[in-house]
Amino acid sequence: MEVAQPPSANLTPLIIVAIVLILLSMLFSASESAYLSVNKLRIRFLRSKKHKGAIRTGKLLDNKEKLLNTILVANNIVNISLTSLITTIAYQLYGNSGVALATGIALLILLIFGEITPKTIGTRHAETIAFHVAWLFQILERILQPFVFIFTTISRFLASLFKIQLKRSKQSFSEEDIKTFLEVGNEAGVLEKTETRMMHRVFKFTDLEAKDIMIPRTEIIFISANANYREVIELSQKSRFSRFPVVGKDNNIDDIQGVLYIKDVLFYRGDQKDFSVKKVMRPSLFILETKKMSSIQEILRKKSHTIAIILDEYSGTSGLLTKEDITREIFGFMGDEFDTFTPNQKNTHIKPQNGMIDGNTRLIDIADSLSIPIASEYYETIAGYIMEKTDHIPSVGDSVTVQNWTFTVSSIQNRRIKEVYIEEVTE
Repeated sequence: MEVAQPPSANLTPLIIVAIVLILLSMLFSASESAYLSVNKLRIRFLRSKKHKGAIRTGKLLDNKEKLLNTILVANNIVNISLTSLITTIAYQLYGNSGVALATGIALLILLIFGEITPKTIGTRHAETIAFHVAWLFQILERILQPFVFIFTTISRFLASLFKIQLKRSKQSFSEEDIKTFLEVGNEAGVLEKTETRMMHRVFKFTDLEAKDIMIPRTEIIFISANANYREVIELSQKSRFSRFPVVGKDNNIDDIQGVLYIKDVLFYRGDQKDFSVKKVMRPSLFILETKKMSSIQEILRKKSHTIAIILDEYSGTSGLLTKEDITREIFGFMGDEFDTFTPNQKNTHIKPQNGMIDGNTRLIDIADSLSIPIASEYYETIAGYIMEKTDHIPSVGDSVTVQNWTFTVSSIQNRRIKEVYIEEVTE
């Protein structure tokens, strides 16, 4: 009968080495995930600011293939050593039957402590880990360079054998990367608040649809195809608009036949009695209300149009969209070529007392007059601010509070906040 080998007198050194190897395996796995997840734009920015950790990390990432191969070589050396050590310990404890047990134990340890846990940590704390271990991998790259070179050469040979291209892909940045860069730049004072707000508006803008910023059909000022020269000029002077949708008989807003540009009327050289809207109007551009703004901007550019008629799902007129509306959404108010006024001119001086204000009152005017920190990354008016904070189409009675001032929606017209009642809250 075979007798099991007695256990070793002292396994403490082997156990200590095993624990060290487990920690190293965790370190290498976490580092691998960290360097794959770290924000490259932020690294570039901090590197320009002479941040030591960012400089080291940036140098490592300049040759990412070498870095990752170094990590993989080091991690595999550690994992193989750990597996062998666990097998040795199990054999000394249980003899031949311990070898099979060692396989299961090693697999479980490597999965939990060598893969799943450290890689989760590395992904969530990528920057911190990358900065703190950069010096270690700069040393390891030199120590393991012969091994890394051999394995890299072999992998490239095998890739070429199977005609697999290993060309370095061009670096690209996601929307989140750029947003992070903007936030860091704003915090560091490199970018102005207005610049940061404008860029955030650009990102928000691309997700909008035509119906989100169009002028609704109830507010469209149109002109009849049968209007004479004097009627056209009078409408332009009264409305101060320079372009008008042209409608057919019965002034049916769903029967838009073209677009009339006032400058074409002013350049009309014929007899005013012979003037016809149909002769000088331009073709209409029709776009569905669900079309993304990023696509609409490109369509307007390619078609050389500055105005588009927005249609609903039944091909009825849903609204109107101009290049000024698009520009205003990104940059704030920009008037038409005939505008001589500024928005909310009557509201530039708000008295610090309870009362009614226009929904288009600028946040900067409210902040100055009431001495409160009211601001938005995406909107310039109190109406936009309320919509941002309530996160839904507003209703009469909806309110937001900033410090000791409450802003309540008082009236709405065509889904837009027309008036807001401000009230000082006293405790």
